[in-house]
Amino acid sequence: MNKIVEITPFFKQLTKENQDILLQHGVETFVREGTTLFYEGDEARSIYLVRSGKIRLSKMTMDNKKFFLHLKQDNDIIGEFSLFNDMSVSMTAEVVEDSTLVKFNRDHLEALFLQNGEIAVSFIKLFARNTQSTQAKFSDLLLYGKVGALYSILIRFSNSYGEKYNNDILLSVKLTNQDIANYIGTSRETANRMLQDLKKDNVIAFLNGHILIKDIDYLKGHLRCGRCPVEICTI
Repeated sequence: MNKIVEITPFFKQLTKENQDILLQHGVETFVREGTTLFYEGDEARSIYLVRSGKIRLSKMTMDNKKFFLHLKQDNDIIGEFSLFNDMSVSMTAEVVEDSTLVKFNRDHLEALFLQNGEIAVSFIKLFARNTQSTQAKFSDLLLYGKVGALYSILIRFSNSYGEKYNNDILLSVKLTNQDIANYIGTSRETANRMLQDLKKDNVIAFLNGHILIKDIDYLKGHLRCGRCPVEICTI
């Protein structure tokens, strides 16, 4: 099956020469599912490039519940938000699938930026894009409530992990009702009820544990999706 949206990930946007230079400054490591790379509030020391696998980023709410923000995949960068400042890490990074990563020392990476302006600019653009994506996600939640947050998450997953399946969009990652609840900041029961409502309206279906989006325009219409770059509307 083919992806619905072709998005060039960060690492692939670099020239081959700059890819090689960047890799020379890191150490490749294999990390098992269930490992936590860093916790929210930790001192920012390392940045990671995902060569394969999946890493989930989350924050803790005021009532001590996990709020999922992003699910990073091959050729994405993890921890770039700690660059260029002395603030502590703002998210927790959990390995949700066995992963091969390249680990960069933050100080060494910032020294590289002084030598290679092209790589530095690429990281700055990445930081700005990811910040805008996170802000847009919160905006959907604030403006359209839990229902809008659910629609937003489904659209974002379709852009990042959606594959063509006949005339529909199949999400290649499996999401439980609890996962969905954690992505939109609600209870599992509420998430289940909203998903069942979409199923009754033939907007989504379920196939072997995967979500099948049958009417993406319905979701976009509710959120009044504009012409924002698709890179902003990802997970």
